[in-house]
Order: sequence, then C-alpha cells, then structure tokens
Amino acid sequence: MSRFPVFLLCAMSFFSFAQAPKPADSAYGKNIMIVAVSHDNSVLAGGIGSGGALPSGKAAVEPLAWLSPSGEWKKILCDYNRPKECEKFDREYLKKPHTYTVVSADGRGAAVRVKEMALDDECFGYGGKGTFSGNSIFYAAVAAESSESFISGKPARRLAEPQAGPIRKALAESVGGKLVSTKDMRVYSVQLENRELFVVQRAFQNYAEVPDIGPQEPTPFIFAIGSMRQGHFHLLFWKENTVDESEQILGLIHLKSGRDFLVNTVSDPESQFFRIYGIRDGKLSLIFFGGGGGC
Repeated sequence: MSRFPVFLLCAMSFFSFAQAPKPADSAYGKNIMIVAVSHDNSVLAGGIGSGGALPSGKAAVEPLAWLSPSGEWKKILCDYNRPKECEKFDREYLKKPHTYTVVSADGRGAAVRVKEMALDDECFGYGGKGTFSGNSIFYAAVAAESSESFISGKPARRLAEPQAGPIRKALAESVGGKLVSTKDMRVYSVQLENRELFVVQRAFQNYAEVPDIGPQEPTPFIFAIGSMRQGHFHLLFWKENTVDESEQILGLIHLKSGRDFLVNTVSDPESQFFRIYGIRDGKLSLIFFGGGGGC
C-alpha cells in the first residue's frame, strides 16, 4: 500500500493544528485571574487617604495575579520594566469585558462585571470600576474569573473586645518597644490549613473617620500575624514599616486543593500593592507580593 496518503493525512492534521487559534489564556495554562474588589474607594488607592462607600452596586476592581488550581501564584507581567507586556496586557485583557465571582466572605457569590479596565501608562497600575449583583459587598473582597477551584471556608473573623483585649496585650508584651499603643488595633481570627492564627491590624481605614481633636503623635500602622500559646503571642510576621505603610485584609480564600490564602492590600504615599500569606513547608510564609502600581 502507498505511504503517500498516510503522509498527506499527517501533514494536513499538523497544519490544521498549527493554524488553530490559541485560547486567550494559553500563556497561563489553566491559571485563573484573581482580582481585588472594593466597595470603599480608598482600599485600592495609591497613597493614604480617607475612605467612603461607592454608589450602591458599584465597586473598584483591580487585577491582582494569576492563580493555578493547585495554589501557585504568578505575577501579571506588566510593570515599569516591561512596557511592551503592559501594552499586550492592555490590548488582550484590560480592554475586554470580564465577569468575576467573589470567593471570599464579604459578598461571597456576587457577580462582578467590568466592561473594560484602564492601564495607567505613567505609573503602570491598572483597574477600573464594575457593578456587582447577587450579593452585597460591604467593604472589600477577593474575586476570581472562575470559581470552580474554590470552596467556602471560615472567613477572617473580627474578635469582640473580650477576646481581642488579651491578644493585643500579649502582642505588646511580645514585641516590646515596637508597639507604642494598642489603641484602634483590630484582632482577627484566621484559619490557614487547619491552623488558627491571629491577625492584629491597625490600618489607616481603622481610624480615618475619627474626628480631628488637635495635634497628636503619629499613630503607627500595625500588621502582625501570630498564634497564642499559653497566654503568650508567638509572633510569625511583623510589618516593619509602621510609619507610612498601611496594610489591611482584603479576604481569606480557600481552594479545593486544600490551600488557604490570606490576601491583603498595602498602601503607602506613592504606591499600592498586594501581599498574600499562606502555609509553606508547614510554616506561615509570605507567598506572593506585587501587583498594584506606583510612581
């Protein structure tokens, strides 16, 4: 039998495969776009300023990173070192409509729709405004373009004063002179892969609405993570810049793969970016930082 028809069939199949259009996310495989969503107009803003709720059903939306179903984070390849990648990201992603599903506790399940987002050519930030429906977002959330890899889990839970007071006191004893005051510090309980940890946070938004009562000493911005052992605070993370870097929780997300992540936004006078914490090799780790924008 002649081998020509077989060769021709293989060549035609290869040619057809080579000409087939690639999926839009082929560069990222099955990775999912994760975005930060805020109903408070200061949470995702560069610099530190007072907040305020956006109109009903409106939210600020900012792409954060790509996430694989197994829990690996990948940065968006757009920053001041890669202007060509920014042009590509703007053309192939930002200018297209997207629908995201909230996967953290505040507004979980809400659909967030964005017609298009903008690229800041000067500061290399990106984001835009969207509308949400199906559930209410009170403050801020984490959303995904596909929610299939996520499960509902325990949210970051703010503790009432009878529980929070002893933890603040234990943190103050643990860090000594690093902590000037425990005033206005919020305490949250978070579950990361079956570990109960405590987050102590004093961000700008925690006291921005307090009336001005005259000249005061600067209030340090605190963000600490630790565990409680026999009444002592075991410090696992301490944010070193307490002067002008305000860090706050966006949301806690849980994957079907068993990975859990605490997603935060960070602002300073010139920029805004993200930090994500999780468990690596059995220990609390800073899993990801980046995104946002700044001049």
